[in-house]
Amino acid sequence: MKRLFNPMLFLMANTPDVERNMELLTSLLQTAADSVKHIKSGFDSFNATIIKVAESMPGPHLNVNKPAGPTAPAAKTEIPVEPVADFDPAPSIQMPDGKV
Repeated sequence: MKRLFNPMLFLMANTPDVERNMELLTSLLQTAADSVKHIKSGFDSFNATIIKVAESMPGPHLNVNKPAGPTAPAAKTEIPVEPVADFDPAPSIQMPDGKV
């Protein structure tokens, strides 16, 4: 990590307004660190809330072992087939030829 920052720090030291640039960099890094901290805190509280809600709900929980498939064979239901109509396709429309 040190190798990465050494060239950057050297370049920043040779530029004018070094103090101002360092203040900007410090505020940017502090803002990023605070954002990451708040996002992590939000995820942790969301996870804790979801766990409390899941534990308070009645009924089987998701971690209970269940069989992978149905225990009894399902009754086969046949789908009724509609009869196919025997007819010609729709008649074509003929355009008038312009003669009356």
